Amino acid sequence: RNDELTDPPGQRPAGFPEEHRMEGRITELNPPYNLAITWGNTGGVSFLLEPKGNNVLLTVVHRRLPERAIQLNVTAGWHMHLDMLAARLAGKTPTSFWEGWSRLREEYDRRLPA
Repeated sequence: RNDELTDPPGQRPAGFPEEHRMEGRITELNPPYNLAITWGNTGGVSFLLEPKGNNVLLTVVHRRLPERAIQLNVTAGWHMHLDMLAARLAGKTPTSFWEGWSRLREEYDRRLPA
């Protein structure tokens, strides 16, 4: 439900449903430092929290994306979700989700090898 993350959400790109559901499986769990999940054919994603003085470093790793188009969509998605998290933690209003996602997808399309 990315349309509900910002107000306004921006224009959802063609081909994206209003809602996306999937079943996943937790593959690693070490609260509050590590969570890893997997679903479908998109490999797995892990979230690692590491104390750094008075701060915490969040590392997100998504593995084994099956094709470039999915890699571009997923990479832009995680990047936009993290940008939104950073904005909210800083007390700022995040950029419209879909506008930010579209901009990031174009940027990754230019930067990642075909």
